[in-house]
Amino acid sequence: MTVKEKSVGSWISLILRVAMASLFVAAVIPKWKSGPDALLESFRAMFKGSWIPMPLVEFEARMIPYVETLIPIWLMSGRRLKEAWIITALVLVSLAFGMLAAGQGAVAANSYLYVLICCAGLYFSPEDTIALGVPGKKRK
Repeated sequence: MTVKEKSVGSWISLILRVAMASLFVAAVIPKWKSGPDALLESFRAMFKGSWIPMPLVEFEARMIPYVETLIPIWLMSGRRLKEAWIITALVLVSLAFGMLAAGQGAVAANSYLYVLICCAGLYFSPEDTIALGVPGKKRK
């Protein structure tokens, strides 16, 4: 299939994948630059006085840089896009929920907008034919 023969849905899916991947890359770079201890202290300060248990906050603070690194790689690979979009949406819902608990309503609202983008990506993912891998092999 040539570039001209790709469906509009395939292009929409690719654009959504690039947009979401770039969002996660932009979010994770400062986390890696500041280091795990600074991120952990930032999370502790943000959730101090919150009803979310501190061990859960600390677990999220330690895991989120890895998750935010893997998600763009997964989305850009084009492999198992349905699962990639679902996991991405669940991560974003988790982040939004945490922001609501921390009293950061505006940040949570943005996260829910990104969840909507994930839903659009999930909708268009069956039409997406652009994936990394062996030429001639069908994407799962």
